[in-house]
Order: sequence, then C-alpha cells, then structure tokens
Amino acid sequence: MKKLILFTLLIFLSGFVMSQDKELVKTAKAKDAVAEIKADSAKAWYIEGSGSLNFTQAAFSNWSAGGENSLGLVTFFNLKANYKKGKHAWGNTLDLGYGFNIQGKGNDAKFTKSNDKIELTTAYGYVISKDYKWLLTVLVNLRTQFSAGYNYPDDSTVISNFMAPGYLVAGLGITYAPVKYFYLYMSPSSGRFTFVLDKKLSDSGAFGVDKGKKMHAEFGPYVRADFNKDLSKTINLATTLELFSDYIENFGNVDVNWSLLLTLKVNKWLAASIATQLIYDDHIKIKTTPTSEPGPRTQFKELFGIGLTYNFK
Repeated sequence: MKKLILFTLLIFLSGFVMSQDKELVKTAKAKDAVAEIKADSAKAWYIEGSGSLNFTQAAFSNWSAGGENSLGLVTFFNLKANYKKGKHAWGNTLDLGYGFNIQGKGNDAKFTKSNDKIELTTAYGYVISKDYKWLLTVLVNLRTQFSAGYNYPDDSTVISNFMAPGYLVAGLGITYAPVKYFYLYMSPSSGRFTFVLDKKLSDSGAFGVDKGKKMHAEFGPYVRADFNKDLSKTINLATTLELFSDYIENFGNVDVNWSLLLTLKVNKWLAASIATQLIYDDHIKIKTTPTSEPGPRTQFKELFGIGLTYNFK
C-alpha cells in the first residue's frame, strides 16, 4: 500500500514539474518575442544630434587705431529623430540657435543679440515608388525666435519677439529622396500662417498682419530642399532652401528663406563654423535710412565662430 501511495505521489510531482517547465518555456518565448519586437523597433529609429558653443573676443589697451572691447557667444543645437520601416518614413528635426555680443565695460557695456532661432520640422511620408525614392508626404514646419529683438543701436524699441513673427507651414506634397543626405519636398497646396502675438507689433501691422490682428494666412505652392553631408572627415555642409508663393495675393512673387551652416572640425571637441541666412519676404517692410520709405528688402546674416562642439548618434 505504501509503495502504491509513493508511486502515485511521484507521478503527481513529475506532472507538476513538467507543467511548470512548459509555463517557464512559454514565458521565456514570450519575453524573447517582446525583445525581438523592441529590437526591430529600435532599428527603425535613427537619432543624431550636434551642439556647439562658439565665441569671439576682442580687447584693446592704448590702441591708436581705436576699438572697443567685446565678447561674443553663439550656440547651435540640432537634433534629428527619423523613423523608417517598410513604406513608412517619419522625419523630425529641431534646430535651435542663440547668440549675443557684449561691447564695452561696466555700466557702459552694451548687449546686442546676434542670432536667435527656433525651428521645428516634422514630415510623415509613404513610399509610392518601387525604388523607394518618391514619397507622398505631409509636412509641418514652425519657425520663430526665443526673445525680443530691438532696433539697434536703439535698445528700447522692440521690433520682434517670440511668435512675433512666428511662421507655420503645413501641406501635402511629394518628396524626392534619392540619397540619405538630400531630399526635395514639393507641395502645390500648402498653408502658410504668419503669427504676431506681441500686442504692440500686432497693433502696428508688423510682418504683413493686418493692424490689430494676430495672424495672416496664405495659400500656395511650397518647395523645400535639404542637404546635409560630410564633404570630408573634417567638413560638414548643411543647407536648407524654402520657396513659397501665395495664390491669392501677388502670385509669382516668391518668398525665400535660405540658411547654410558650414562646420570645419579641428578635432573631436573643437570646430569652426560659418552660418549664413538669406531672407526675402515682401510682407516685411524695412527702412534702409531713417528718412526712407519702408519696403521689402533682401535680408542677409553671417556668423563666424570657433569653439566647442559635440556630436552624438
């Protein structure tokens, strides 16, 4: 009788152990499957970025030719997060920049802003060609600045501010991406919205917005070309060109925004950079002299600096 009970108990225990082993195997397989999904998802994302802190400095003592002590700092930050899997592609880019100069000493020191930029671009594309070079794309771009800008040397008159202006472009179009470092986006029907959320600037009708209004809407074709490539181990060129024309008002008159950043690497941590930006927008009226009539002008900005840089992928 005892042998029978012992035999029965052994059968029960072996069955229990086998069932537990099966559960452990199922759990392990489930964890492996989740890990594979996470790994596959991680491979679909590509994230890279760069940051730099550039500076300029000048000092004079008994200098017969004249001059004024100055210190300048310019920072750049760029982040890209791109997702690509199958026929789906989602690209996100954040560009930030800020710079200033301080001239003079003590209470006589003057602060002037030399750079101020916030730009966010997100675009979802669906592949529509067998060679994966053409995509149907929805693109949204937002551009504005961090802080107030003044009519230097007058540092009391505000001529721009955060979201004054702010530019938002949204549209449906086609993207041509033959290589990783270049793409061309073309939209026949995009909305372009100019925001002026500063009350004084809004009341003055700045940046083409009707007096007292906060927004001006336009509708028309929009083209954007992006190029970002290492020309060599020590030289990187990044440039973006945007073109827009309004169907309703002065069609054929093209607004231009062209930015360029050339980075010359000295070593892993040190680099020199040259940044330029060219803008033409007939809604922005500029005086060339105190007595001249304000009108649209070609705007150009150039910045050069050398300093610390960091890249990550």
